Amino acid sequence: MSSTEINFNEFVKYVHEKFSEEISFQEVEDLLHLQEGYNKDSTTSLGKSLILNRLIFHGKKITGEEFTYDRELFSGINVWIADNHKGKSTIFKIIKFALTGTDGIKPDIKRWIEEIALEFTIGQITYTCFIDRRGRDRGALYRFNIHDFLLLRKNHKLEYTDRDTEFSFKSTTQLKESIQNFFFEQFSFYKLRYTQKSSGKEDLSLNTAELSWTTYFKSIYLESSNYDFLFFESENFGAQGKKIFEMILGLPLTYPINMLTIKHDKISDEIAKLRLSDKATLENVFTSKKKIEENFRNVSSQLTEAEKIINVNFEDKALVEEYLTIKNTVNEVRKKLRIAEDAYSNELARKRPIEDELKNLLDDSKKIEAEINRLSKQELNVELYRQAESFFTNLEIKVCPHCEIEVSKEKKDKELINHTCSLCGEQPKEQKIDEEELNEKAERIKKEIQGHNSRMVLVSQQIENIRKVEDEHRESMKILSRKIMEVPSTKTDEGRLKVLENQIEKVNQDRKKQQALFDKKDQLVRDKAVLEFQLKQINKLSLIDNTERLAKLQLQKEIISYGLSALGIRRIKLNASILKILEELILSEVNAFGLTSISKVDIDGKFNLIFTQNGVSVDFRDLEPGEKLRVKLGFYLSLIQLDIEHNLGRHPRFLIFDSPGSEEMVPKHLQGLSDILKDVNNRFNDQLQIFVGSALREFEQITDPKKTSVKKEDEFIF
Repeated sequence: MSSTEINFNEFVKYVHEKFSEEISFQEVEDLLHLQEGYNKDSTTSLGKSLILNRLIFHGKKITGEEFTYDRELFSGINVWIADNHKGKSTIFKIIKFALTGTDGIKPDIKRWIEEIALEFTIGQITYTCFIDRRGRDRGALYRFNIHDFLLLRKNHKLEYTDRDTEFSFKSTTQLKESIQNFFFEQFSFYKLRYTQKSSGKEDLSLNTAELSWTTYFKSIYLESSNYDFLFFESENFGAQGKKIFEMILGLPLTYPINMLTIKHDKISDEIAKLRLSDKATLENVFTSKKKIEENFRNVSSQLTEAEKIINVNFEDKALVEEYLTIKNTVNEVRKKLRIAEDAYSNELARKRPIEDELKNLLDDSKKIEAEINRLSKQELNVELYRQAESFFTNLEIKVCPHCEIEVSKEKKDKELINHTCSLCGEQPKEQKIDEEELNEKAERIKKEIQGHNSRMVLVSQQIENIRKVEDEHRESMKILSRKIMEVPSTKTDEGRLKVLENQIEKVNQDRKKQQALFDKKDQLVRDKAVLEFQLKQINKLSLIDNTERLAKLQLQKEIISYGLSALGIRRIKLNASILKILEELILSEVNAFGLTSISKVDIDGKFNLIFTQNGVSVDFRDLEPGEKLRVKLGFYLSLIQLDIEHNLGRHPRFLIFDSPGSEEMVPKHLQGLSDILKDVNNRFNDQLQIFVGSALREFEQITDPKKTSVKKEDEFIF
């Protein structure tokens, strides 16, 4: 059994032991039983990512103009830049529609679009989602790319692709259900549930709602209207944001805690209804009210004492101030070290092409020298030939060297006329080289040698110049290396920081103990309000005796509460390591994005993000708009890094940022956001995919030109 798994039988034994005198083991087992068990969740990454490869859609505008939009998509950051209301958000809504079945396209634009085809890859398999919008939405998800889809459709062979069809649909509802099942299976997602009261004033019934794939997709598609929220505007409704967080991380015990909480809420609702209709409940309500009032007075007294303790603990801020001072010093030293190392790396990067150029010039020099040697040899051969030819041409032979017979004048005359040798009588087949031709060849060789010598002088000068540059870079790198060595060590300061962190943590623990009293007080206030409501309802309703049923439900509620408490404690232990890693990743990212005022990130037991900013604990809602955007980007990148670097979590490694920078209109902040996105593209280019749509021209340079679509002023995307 994995260390993250829970033994259901042992868990039931543990819970039953507390209630053994009131209920049987079998009843507890039946009460705690869940259809899909207690080990449904796993933090281990599936190693899958969602990569969009190509988007095509076409149709006809209200003017009658036909249009086709066809764009290839790449890993890393893809950018659309155009003025506001020129089609950027429509592109993203079309993608969302193809991936979720949820149609958020503006009604006037929706009527233009006749067909949509989106190609994407999950793991090793490429899919194409095709939607025909002419009439009732219909189409299919195929296990091949858009190119094959277009070819098959052109040849009327799509109807023979059943084996490569993931699913087909004939309505938007069917698409929504099928695509949800598909992505749930691909990324091991499932529907987390929550309870909510009916919205009607008279109807107080409890309803159960579910988180769909469309809801989870909000962790991928970050709309401009939601940049003030970590997830989305209604994330606190049913704690949907935190449930998305739990699902993306795959935290152990998420499923059993969620399902038992639903059971607990339903039992509580049933108890409330029965109490309102039970004659005997009236006395219990008043008794409980008196008891709660007495407890409230006791707690109020305890809170008074607690506030005194809190004031004493936090009147002296020396610990925090010293911590912040040392932390800032350490950060400055790290910054200097990072700057020095970056400068050294940049200098090294500039030196390498110079070394390559020097090597090429030296190679050219060797080639020129070899050519000069070759031509010099040719020049020497020509001269030797000229001298030999001249010798034999001016030599007059009077007697045959073999037989010593005198060469007559008649033979010499015949040689001049018939070109036959006066000695052997043979006519030579090869003609002698003409003197003028020999001179011309010698002159040509000499010019070639002169040309190569001139080129050799030029190359030698270039080699000398580039060697000087290389020496300058080498000297510069020595200076930069010394600067790195001169950066002081932070070991002593970091040791002191650790001591201060422990002291501050102890103070915070004391504060949390007191905070529990405040939470209890709030609970008592809520209980009192519930009691007042129950008393009013009792006076209106006819009462029925449900004492036995109430006792049974109350026991079941207590058993589930006890089980949830035990699972909660176990869950904190099981998830401590992954949450710690995520906290460190988030802190590293937000610091890298310029938020150095944030010195610590905590994820509490309720999965709230708590930031220590300038020594004060704040949550996401307390941040400035520009800070929220950076923190949100850092948060989602950290979820993806958790998968890439630590093989944890289930985020698809795909994000859409619609109009980031709406709160970043200060030029300094705007440039900072542009630099952040450029850095993200450089660091994670092949490991994730991010779409950015913006009207801000500052984002033109954050990624490669082939990944950037820039429209002129007032020009539409399509």
